[in-house]
Amino acid sequence: MILRFFTKVLGDLFFIIGLGIALFTYAPIIYSEVVYQLKVGGLIYSEPKKEILSSEQLNSQSNLQENSFDYENIESTTPVSQDFDVIIDKISVNAPVVANVDITNEKSYMEALRSGVAHAGGTALPGQNGNMFIFAHSSLNFWQLGPYATVFNLLSKLEIGDTVVIYYEGKGYVYSIFETSIVHGWNTKPFDQEYAEPVVTLVTCDPPGTTQNRRVVKGRLVL
Repeated sequence: MILRFFTKVLGDLFFIIGLGIALFTYAPIIYSEVVYQLKVGGLIYSEPKKEILSSEQLNSQSNLQENSFDYENIESTTPVSQDFDVIIDKISVNAPVVANVDITNEKSYMEALRSGVAHAGGTALPGQNGNMFIFAHSSLNFWQLGPYATVFNLLSKLEIGDTVVIYYEGKGYVYSIFETSIVHGWNTKPFDQEYAEPVVTLVTCDPPGTTQNRRVVKGRLVL
């Protein structure tokens, strides 16, 4: 009887410990998903420092070829860094960008990713013609990889027509997403692609916490 009791208690204890480990491991994804669903459902909104830019303000600044882009009600969020920053309001991303990171040096880019998202050295800068390559973690082990380990966990939520704002040297650049895809492993094709116009390529691991695939999101400069 006593042995049966202790066996049951031990089994329950292992179950609770296992459940706790699972919840701790997947907490970043669960939290990000809950916040995203509440936001798109209109139950929460981002504060502070947000304003709605009028179409007149935006159109007066735009002299680019993307005349079909809808400039109505673009949200403007104050960046955490005026020097170099990426803002994706839809998935609550507002993170500093570490410029000119050597993607061939694992130690270098892993260190950079502890301070924000990384801009690949040798690729275009905001507003310049060409492919600006920006990559970041989408991970589960935030306790090892630092405060930006989960910054791109919801990159898969982005769709064609969504906007990405890049701040660089005090100026904001708005990119409209025109392509999303998944590539297997560390496929360098997204990095190697060249463009005659300003394009941003965002890359992260997919699914979060694995290195199985890469989620690739491309945006074209519209403002």
